[in-house]
Amino acid sequence: MAPAMSRQAVRRWGNSLGIRLPVAIAREAHLQEDQAIELTVVEEGVLIRPVRRRLSLAERLASYEPMAAEPTEAMAWQPVGAEVTP
Repeated sequence: MAPAMSRQAVRRWGNSLGIRLPVAIAREAHLQEDQAIELTVVEEGVLIRPVRRRLSLAERLASYEPMAAEPTEAMAWQPVGAEVTP
């Protein structure tokens, strides 16, 4: 499938400039209404990217699945040196 393409005019929007994204372009770029985006100036123009939401520590821990061969203890060996209690 060929990428969607459209020509649009840059319009004044208050003290800024704005463009309209046709629905076909927005769908193909996985953009949705009120979604946070990041704008970057590149050599050929402006790159528009969705901002990826950062997971909280609780969300990251909840999604963690240890590998089958992964040890379950932090220290799977005997204490050495100053760790040894008399």
